[in-house]
Amino acid sequence: MIDIILIIFGVLALVFIVFKVVQKVPNLTNINVDSLPETRVRKQKDAILKGRLQRSWYDLWLRAKDLSEPVQDKFNNVFRQYYQKLKTIEKDLRRRGHKQLTSSVDKLQTVDVLLVDSKQYINSEEYEKAEETLLDILNIDQHNAEAYMLLAEVYRCRKEYVQAKETLQYLLKLTHDDDAAVYSSLGNIAKERGNLKQAEEDYLKSISLSDDNYFYFLNLAEVYLDLEEQEKALEVAQRALLLSPNNPKVLDFLIDISIIMADYELGKQYLDKLREVNPENQKISELQERIDNL
Repeated sequence: MIDIILIIFGVLALVFIVFKVVQKVPNLTNINVDSLPETRVRKQKDAILKGRLQRSWYDLWLRAKDLSEPVQDKFNNVFRQYYQKLKTIEKDLRRRGHKQLTSSVDKLQTVDVLLVDSKQYINSEEYEKAEETLLDILNIDQHNAEAYMLLAEVYRCRKEYVQAKETLQYLLKLTHDDDAAVYSSLGNIAKERGNLKQAEEDYLKSISLSDDNYFYFLNLAEVYLDLEEQEKALEVAQRALLLSPNNPKVLDFLIDISIIMADYELGKQYLDKLREVNPENQKISELQERIDNL
């Protein structure tokens, strides 16, 4: 009997305990576990360990990078030297192939093709390719005047004026100082370098060898204008117009020099001519206004 009573009391006590626990469950679920001291300590330890690990990996990566850079630089240098060597070999093979052209017809055809290629390279401003192609031509025909002229133009476009001038001076020896175009190119180089007196001399030489080319006269007229010798500039430009009466570029220069000299009638005369030969010229209205303001 006593045993049964004890069992009953035990069961009731257990039920009471369970009831109390159930009552506390909502409160337990609201406890912020992260706020417990032991949890915070554990998280701090984890963060410290994680930070140490990250720093260790970063230090290892920096050391590996420092060790690999000299190797990488060395590899890049070797690769660059190897590439240049291959390029040299390729050039030699190509030029040997050109030398083996036995027929004069084959040589002429090859040169013609390479000249076209070099001009396209110059027009697209691929000057290194143009230079290589022109050197290939001179390897086939070492007296090709057009190739030398184009090569000098490549150097001028790259502002390598010394090489350009040397190339043209060598060409003068080949042409026995008798090529007007060479002197004109020398004049262009001198003008770009600011040596106007040398440019004047070169342009005069080109005119003495070929006095039927309006372009040489126009170049000289521009030099005289830069030298502030306006009367000479006008006279030479008028000679250019005689050679090319409907040339818009010459007319444009003559209008400019007329305005600079404040000559209304002359400016109007050349503007009327420009309007006649090139009515679509976008500068006409501007030039008209400048002349009206004289």
